[in-house]
Amino acid sequence: RTGMTNADMPPPSGTAVTANGGSDSLVVAEVLVGGSVKAAGLSKPTGETVTITADDLAITADARAVVTPPLTLDVAVVPPPKEYKVGDRVSALASFDNAYHPADVIDVRFVPIATIDDDGLLESSTDPSSAAATRSHYVRYVGFDKRLDEWLESKHLEPYVALSVEDTEDEIGGNVLSPRAGDGDTPRSGGRKLTRNLKRRYDEINNKTGAVEDLAPIDQKLEKEHDERTKVKNVKVVQCGAHEVDAWYFSPYPAAVGKKTENGITSTPATDPSGAPPPPHVQCDKLYVCEKCLKYFRKRATLGAHEAKCDAKNPPGKMIYSHERSGDDAEGDIKDPPPDLAFWEVDGSKMKVYCQNLCLLAKLFLDHKTLYFDVAPFLFYVLTEKDAVTGNHVAVGYFSKEKFSAEDFNLACILTLPPYQRRGYGNLLISMSYELSKREGKFGTPERPLSDLGQVSYRSFWCRVLLQTLHQHKASLSLKDLSAKTGFREYDISSALTSLNLLKYWKGQHIVSATPKIVEDHMKSFSSNSKLLSVNPEWMRWEPVPVPAPAGDRRKR
Repeated sequence: RTGMTNADMPPPSGTAVTANGGSDSLVVAEVLVGGSVKAAGLSKPTGETVTITADDLAITADARAVVTPPLTLDVAVVPPPKEYKVGDRVSALASFDNAYHPADVIDVRFVPIATIDDDGLLESSTDPSSAAATRSHYVRYVGFDKRLDEWLESKHLEPYVALSVEDTEDEIGGNVLSPRAGDGDTPRSGGRKLTRNLKRRYDEINNKTGAVEDLAPIDQKLEKEHDERTKVKNVKVVQCGAHEVDAWYFSPYPAAVGKKTENGITSTPATDPSGAPPPPHVQCDKLYVCEKCLKYFRKRATLGAHEAKCDAKNPPGKMIYSHERSGDDAEGDIKDPPPDLAFWEVDGSKMKVYCQNLCLLAKLFLDHKTLYFDVAPFLFYVLTEKDAVTGNHVAVGYFSKEKFSAEDFNLACILTLPPYQRRGYGNLLISMSYELSKREGKFGTPERPLSDLGQVSYRSFWCRVLLQTLHQHKASLSLKDLSAKTGFREYDISSALTSLNLLKYWKGQHIVSATPKIVEDHMKSFSSNSKLLSVNPEWMRWEPVPVPAPAGDRRKR
């Protein structure tokens, strides 16, 4: 205690003390048995701590001693983290690469922290003023897709400081690569006036997502409403079968409210303009999905009880295509051959619940999907892998199309589930959509807008098929000839060939500018992926069925 001397109650033996050695200095000392003080021979400045050895000490029995802790540390005072609010730009420590990136705060919540009170009881609170709650911020990284949005604690955020105007433009996707910049690779550099169609074509070629400001006023309003509804993910992780996957986007899984049907889907009428079920929606860290029937559950035990009685072996539709790969050693592993594949045609009006569950699952990985419950006007083509042990067909991807499309779209939505990506299934899904169009005698094209991954997949598919067709005909085909042989729309052909620099604009029309040598050089860059799959027409078991046009105009989904 301060002021205690060796004549009073002595401190314990071995306690480090500082003895008054003068008006401007202290002598470092150590208390011995009985309260005597052993002091160093050298005087030290006030407040300095040194290590005392046996050789340096001398006995001073009458020194007044002030007891100090055994170790003195200079601890810097750390200011509490800044409280950021919605709309603030911060520098956030991203979990995907453990680096700081500019980000915008989209939402703030208080997460309860379990603590022990004075009575030894466990307590928690979401009250902002409570010590048992911590602030968590939902951030969106500038220049990155929404699928990387995440919740971060305040300790992972720092104040954002823009280095320069150029850095800010780069971070927000400024004009560096925009046609408005007028660089050598953009349409403006050639003296052509920049039109909305020209900019849209440029963005498609370069797989760039257009800014909201570039949309028409009505589309801007719809885009902002969509972003407001889906700005925060409501499911963190989804487990389907043996796969546990991070969710990419918000999905309007209805919460357990209202009257339920026998299949577990709430029958509360959808009032949202997008056709989604109204709030409240499921909010959970993990959602469990049955891989056989796609029903969803919030608890693992409930899923286990359901799986014990679920007898679904395949999607509830007609198999229209079988792709046997059991004897295929294309991947170089005969001992573990790739699974057999199949396509199933599922009618949304007949198997409503399955298709609704499929759409809700897909929405976790698709941002702009707005078809959830109005599934009756659509056909769903589900791609499955066959389990070699159980014989069950497990869904790995799908695409949907309208039964009657005034614009002759051959695809409305497409997805390969994340655990099965990079296996060539996306190419197979697109190939099937065009094979169906050929049998219907139509020139197909997908419904827009495409997602960023969808744009990449389609651009790769178009370029590969067009190069193969040009190679077979010595590069002497027009756009019309290519359309007739591939079933592609001329607009899609023009877009793909422009990305390959094989299309020229001459005397008011587009012409294919390629030689056999140039085509062969391009094909080398597309022939490296041996996993790509395509439809074999001989294995198809499907013929088109005439579908009457709907009686009234149906709102586009």
